[in-house]
This record gives sequence, structure tokens and C-alpha cells, in this order.
Amino acid sequence: MLHVDFPDTRYEDWIAQLEKDLKGKPWTDLQWQLGEDIVVDPFYHPDNYFPQRYALTGQRSNNHWEIGEYIAVGDPKIANPELLEALDGGAEALELSFTKAPSAEELSILLQGVQLEYISLHIVENYAEKNPLHILNALRAFAVEAGFDPSKVRGTIDGTTAGLLAETIPWARHELPAFKTCLINGRSFYAEENSPHELATLLQLGQQIISQLEDAGIAPTEAAPAIQFSVAIGTSYFLEIAKLRALRLLWQNVLKAYGIPTTALEIAAHFAPASQDEYPNTNLIRAATQAMSAVIGGANLLYVLPSNASLHESPTPFTRRIARNVQHLLRLESHLDKVIDPAAGSYYIEKLTEELAQKAWAIFQQNND
Repeated sequence: MLHVDFPDTRYEDWIAQLEKDLKGKPWTDLQWQLGEDIVVDPFYHPDNYFPQRYALTGQRSNNHWEIGEYIAVGDPKIANPELLEALDGGAEALELSFTKAPSAEELSILLQGVQLEYISLHIVENYAEKNPLHILNALRAFAVEAGFDPSKVRGTIDGTTAGLLAETIPWARHELPAFKTCLINGRSFYAEENSPHELATLLQLGQQIISQLEDAGIAPTEAAPAIQFSVAIGTSYFLEIAKLRALRLLWQNVLKAYGIPTTALEIAAHFAPASQDEYPNTNLIRAATQAMSAVIGGANLLYVLPSNASLHESPTPFTRRIARNVQHLLRLESHLDKVIDPAAGSYYIEKLTEELAQKAWAIFQQNND
């Protein structure tokens, strides 16, 4: 006989072999703790694996993500060359952080030379009197004047409350339909040691926004597509992959509760400041695995912090370029954008995704009782 199949090795066989090798010690001695709530087994087996019961792949045709870069906007004349340099270096999503509301003229100076239809803009209002409609009107006016189709201008705006959203969502639906006006920002309560609570808080914020908007006359089916989640990524490689996957699963459960058809969820991933070391060279090494966690987890946008961010210094052209190039390597050399859900079928990641989702959902339900 030229070919004999190897016999199947069942889960119980592996346990027996483990305990034999451990000379009678329980195999559970090899378990370890991940954060506060998760116990990790020393191995995972198909006998314990339940085929994916949720559509992580049905919402996308590939694993493409946009390469993001932070731009602090003080003087638009100074920020514009920096912005153009980022785009020339391959950035596709720009987070523009304003310390005061820009005038239409200042916005025009800032965006001079930018091809709006090919990138996305993510606006952060870092000042007290937030007025998203003011910026959005100026952005639309610039797009029209520059000859761009406003319906193709993509991005998000932060700093919006439910009261303001009741105005901005209907406006954007007609004037900038590809622009998301509700950002659920989870970066401020990042908790690597307690990811289930982090996920539950994200769900709570999203559910509250939909509920408040419904009270204000905005239907859930209109509110949900306007939402993007912003999530912090830490250094626990597998945990962060599972966290993003679990968020997609959990958000679909929230939408089902409102009777909303499946809506593709956009997730922007940012390196958690707490994950950065005081030594920039250490951050250079960490950047690759943190970025991989975000990409394999299915982030739609990814912002890699420049390696000197922990020193509270302004990023240099070099640290900006290296931060972008980390993502270029993952896309152009590792081809992580080609497979819709690269983690699918990994028993460990699938089980971790399911466990995170179950624990987060239980906390979310408890908070809503």
C-alpha cells in the first residue's frame, strides 16, 4: 500500500499525551491568564472549535485598509506642505486636529493641492465651541469650488453630541453622503487588561447614540450608517486581533436588536499612547506587531504612531515616513490586504474572539438592566 492516512488525533488524545509528558501533573498547569478575565489553554483543537457563526467576511470583498496619518493644524500655511508630504509618502487617510474652528479661507489654504476624491479626511475639533456643521459646510464649499464631487468626499468628524448629530446626520446625508458624522471614540478608555469591559463600553456608547437620535426623530436605519468606531490597539498581539473581530460581531447584535439590516462597520485603529515605550527604537519594533494586530483584526483605517511620540516631541519627517512604511510593508510585501479575514480558521483566535464577545455582551446586558 503506497498511501496510508494518518489516524485522527482527538482532543482527549492530546490531553492524555500532555499529562503523560507532565508526569501526572494536570494539564491545566499550562494554562495562563490573558488580562483579567481570559484563561488561555496550552493548545486548541478542532473538537473545541465551532465553525464561524457570524459574518465577518460578508461585509467586505478584501481586507483593504487606509493608511492614516495625524496632522496637527495650527497655521494652515505650515500644515499644508506637511499634509502633502504625507500624501506623497502614501498616506490615504488624514486625521486633521484643529485647535480652533477654521474659516472657509483657512480650510481652502490647508487643502490646496489635495485630491479629495482619492483620500479620506477625519476631522477632530480640539476646542470648546464645537460646530461640526461649520466645518462641513466649508469643506463642501471647497470641494465644489475645486471641482470635486461632494458625494465622493469621505471621512468623519469627531466632537459631536447627540444634539448636534440630529442636525449633522440629515445634512450630511444630502450634502456629503459619504461622510460619517458620528465617531464613537474608544481611545480614551483603552484597557488592554480588561478588553471585555472596553468592548462593552463601546457598545454602550453606540447604543446610547442610536437611542438618543431615535428620540430626536432620527431613525436607527439612518443613524447606524453614520457611525464609525475609533479603537486603541495595544501590544497583546492575539488579544487585539480578537478584540476588533469581536467588536464587529457584537455591533451586528446591537443592530439586530433595532431591526437594522446588516451594516458594514468601519473601525479606525490607533496605537494606544500607553503602549509606547520611552525608547523610540523599541517602538519601531512594536509598530510592526501592533499594526499586524489591527490589520488582521480587520481595521478599515490604521494610524501608526511615530516612534518618538512617547517623548512628547513633534514627529520628524523620518519618524513619519517609517510609520507609513510599516503599513506599506504589510500591504505590499506581506499582502495582508488580499484575504478578507486572515484570522479565520485559527482555533485560538476564533475561540478568543468568541470568548471576548460573550464576556463583553454579558457586561453590556448587565449595564442595560
